[in-house]
Amino acid sequence: MKLIFTILLLSCSKLFFAQETKIESASSLPPLTAETTSTVTPMSKDSLTVATVLTTNTTVVVTAEQNTRDQKAAKDKIREEKKAAKEVKKREREQKDFEKEKKDFSKKQNKILSGEKSVSKTKNKLSNAKKDLLKRTEKFEKKKSRGKLTSTAIEKEKIKLSKQQIKINKLQEDLDKDNKKLNKIRD
Repeated sequence: MKLIFTILLLSCSKLFFAQETKIESASSLPPLTAETTSTVTPMSKDSLTVATVLTTNTTVVVTAEQNTRDQKAAKDKIREEKKAAKEVKKREREQKDFEKEKKDFSKKQNKILSGEKSVSKTKNKLSNAKKDLLKRTEKFEKKKSRGKLTSTAIEKEKIKLSKQQIKINKLQEDLDKDNKKLNKIRD
């Protein structure tokens, strides 16, 4: 009884999991052997069907097992292809991220260089303006000490010197702004 139940269970599970099975005609089925007929007992029609299923499904069971193996292999292959595709996408994404970071770094370096040039230009302008102011004040003091200047000329020179001082103050503010921008870019 256990043997019949096991055979029935195995054959049903094989038939359940088999998707493409060939149904063979009665003429192409192998003949019943003595073993199968000896296992058949006249208990019921179910036991007789199990015995005939056992003999007729031997080829079907083999093909069903092979089909399940083929299906598993196909599923495994599809799974591996999906993993490989994900890996390729991941590498492409990493490559894009790397290129983007490289480009951003390059832009940042260019901005830093530009900021440094701007700071150096402003420093040069400031130093030149200070030198010019110093020369003008010395020249003014010499003329003033000699007494060659009139009161209107003295006022004009003082206005020129104050304008020069305003220009220096403006350049100093520009230098401070450029330094702040450069520090901001570096951070």
